[in-house]
Formats: sequence, structure tokens, C-alpha cells
Amino acid sequence: MAKLTKKDEFLERLGIEMDHVKAGLMELKAKSRKLKLEARLEYDKGLESLEEKVGELKVRMGEWSKAGEKAGEDVKKGLERAAKDLKKAVDDAYARLK
Repeated sequence: MAKLTKKDEFLERLGIEMDHVKAGLMELKAKSRKLKLEARLEYDKGLESLEEKVGELKVRMGEWSKAGEKAGEDVKKGLERAAKDLKKAVDDAYARLK
């Protein structure tokens, strides 16, 4: 077997280093896909929660329309608070997407 020249030895080492870099990039890509999946799942969970809150708010609105005047005032305050919280949650979720 022929002895490697310094140039050949350098190129061999450089090739090995490039193989390590490529392997590292592949690992980073895999981690990135995993993070994207986890973020998407977290986002979907948040959307489901917001959709549930919208449904609850609609139910409360129906209760308010049926409630008496005194009870209606308490329900109205709860509706206003729930609507405010829901809007803030949607705004926060939207801001995280930017």
C-alpha cells in the first residue's frame, strides 16, 4: 500500500470532518422536525382549548338571555370577563405565530 502524501492525508482528514458535519446537520434537521411537530401539537391543543371556550361563551350567552334581571347582571359580568379572556388568549396565540 502506498504511503499517503501530506496533501492526501489532509484531504482524507477534511473528508472525515465533512462526514461528521453532514451527520450533525442530519441530526439537527431531525431535531428541527421534532420541534416543529411538538410546536404544531401544542398550537393545535391551544386552538382546541380556545374553541371550547367559544362554545362555553355561547352557552353562557344563551343562559343570560333566559335569566332574570338580577341574575342577568351577574351573568353579564361573567360573559364580559370570559369574552375579554378569550380575546386576550386569541391575541396571544396570534402574536406567537408572527
